[in-house]
Amino acid sequence: MNNKQRAFTLIEVLAVITIIGILSAIVTPAVGGALAKARKMRTASNLRQIAISYGAHVNGGGSTKNLNGAATVADWAAALAADGGGDDASIYIVSEDYLVTSSSRPTPKRVLARGNATASEEFRSFPLAIAVITGLSPDDDPTTTPLAYSRGLDENSGYWRAQNGDGGGVYGQTGGFVVFLDGHVNWYGSIAEDGGALVDFETGAKTASVRSAVRSGARAIDWKGTVWSKN
Repeated sequence: MNNKQRAFTLIEVLAVITIIGILSAIVTPAVGGALAKARKMRTASNLRQIAISYGAHVNGGGSTKNLNGAATVADWAAALAADGGGDDASIYIVSEDYLVTSSSRPTPKRVLARGNATASEEFRSFPLAIAVITGLSPDDDPTTTPLAYSRGLDENSGYWRAQNGDGGGVYGQTGGFVVFLDGHVNWYGSIAEDGGALVDFETGAKTASVRSAVRSGARAIDWKGTVWSKN
């Protein structure tokens, strides 16, 4: 009886390696694409949660003084959290944000500092992924009025900036999210497409400018401070 085991030839080994390489080349992009889509869905859900918390606060008779007076998104989030709007810091952070992946700082868990109603230092200094618009009114059309958008949007052209510096686009120039007062969230490659994806607050016409989509007196803030004001 022959108990010798047959060894693989070099050609057979190379064939297996080639097949594995081909399968990897096919599967890896698909898996990466699915993960990227899942992360974007999570971000959209977080933005919706922020808008719902804001709407519940404002429509429930809550004061907007601290929200409208906030100097940064961290201060705005703290004002909302202090009035019951949620203390989860993660909804303001995108894990794949280039400012996050290049940072060695631990990701904050809470918005508020323990024991008081102000933003924690960890949250205040961490790169947050959105710009928030203050100075809005409960009378503004909730379906067309933006409340917040992915950081890095040029407020006039409707294009997101490259991933560069503190104010670069979270997703680079590939696009970003806009969340509206009624809680619906849209992804745009650019707001300038098709003549403008937003609605001019004064005229009702299409506009690519997020500044034109809100009332006079509105102001946008990000994690560093004021981005723009509409007088």
